[in-house]
Amino acid sequence: MRIELTRIDPAGPDAAGLVDFFTSEDFPFHVYQAAWSDGMVRERIDSGYFHDEENESFWLDHHRFGRVGFTRLEDIHDETVMVDLRLASRFRGRGLGNEVVNAITDHLFSATGALRAEGQTRDDNQPMRTVFERAGWTKEAHYRRAWPVNGAAPRDSVAYALLREEWLTGRRVPLHWHDGRRFRESADSAITYSSNALPPQEALMVLYDSVGWSAYTADPARLDRSIRASAHVVSAWIGDSLVGLARVLSDFDTVVYVQDVLVDPEHRRQGIGAGLMQRVLEPFADVRQTVLLTDDEAGLAAFYVSLGFSEASVTAGSSLRAFVRM
Repeated sequence: MRIELTRIDPAGPDAAGLVDFFTSEDFPFHVYQAAWSDGMVRERIDSGYFHDEENESFWLDHHRFGRVGFTRLEDIHDETVMVDLRLASRFRGRGLGNEVVNAITDHLFSATGALRAEGQTRDDNQPMRTVFERAGWTKEAHYRRAWPVNGAAPRDSVAYALLREEWLTGRRVPLHWHDGRRFRESADSAITYSSNALPPQEALMVLYDSVGWSAYTADPARLDRSIRASAHVVSAWIGDSLVGLARVLSDFDTVVYVQDVLVDPEHRRQGIGAGLMQRVLEPFADVRQTVLLTDDEAGLAAFYVSLGFSEASVTAGSSLRAFVRM
């Protein structure tokens, strides 16, 4: 491994190194940005900040560059271990971030029973955010005005995490960011409609296969990610069978784009398509533009016209033009 974590003994031989490191470095994106005073470092040594039953600290030693920084693991006996990372200024911006974070993660999950590793950074710390993303961590939270900034207004704080199972398998566990229900589950005759209750992948595959959308079913993981990233997903059910789905993309203010509307062929002409469209667009009633693309089929065109859509083309007499690149 190119980077090793060397456990720090703050009450012993590493005390002088801690004083030297923290009094000679500043940390622009940390809560306390300036270099620490000698007294601050020694007070934290005495208080157990660098090492106690809940916290451990390590030097980050590179096989070629030597000592490149410091990390502190907080709450090491909890299911979530918090990571504090500080690179020495001369090693910032040199592409070391990814392997540093990977080395910390390897140690954390090997040496503790934690289920999650979490790190937080300021919203404007784009280099650190990029490092987390490249290392496979997922943005899980965005805390507004939660990061104190000396002499300025607080910044937003962004939290990233990596799960033990992701570290073990190398496969990211997807996050459903837009998971709020937009309406209570409702029944229309024998059809039950659900908002943002994501169907199992197996049910999605069956439904998309039933309408011949093989471009989706050829990559199930990508389909699953697309569904989870949608602004609103409405599913239609008959008992335990998924018979329809609609999903939209949106900025939640000026535009909403209808991406998928599909109904199992065996259950068409039962009003399911209209029910899906009405419900998936209901939360976006005040959005300025509602847009969709559809196949060149007379039945589909008539269906969308019946829902109040107008074709944007010269032949249809529209003053708008629609463009697409596929």
